[in-house]
Amino acid sequence: MKHPNLSHLSIDRVATNKIRRALSKNNRVTITVNLDSDSLKALKPLSRNTGIPYQRLLNTLLTTNVTQQESIQSRLNRLEQELRKIKRHVAA
Repeated sequence: MKHPNLSHLSIDRVATNKIRRALSKNNRVTITVNLDSDSLKALKPLSRNTGIPYQRLLNTLLTTNVTQQESIQSRLNRLEQELRKIKRHVAA
């Protein structure tokens, strides 16, 4: 398959930055957070390696962790409910 010649294309960085700013402002709240220096030292190289700004990466990590915790808690609640049913059945 012949690859198309894309050398004449250019990136409109101004428009791209406008779009990124508009998307990043949706549902965002500015806060101050105290982090320990070790966490920040670990986060910044990860940010550089992924190319994701460290504050956005921190937000992603927090969101992922909270979502996983909610999922774990809901599974635990469901398992506890099933265990109560089994205990009632065995006791009967």
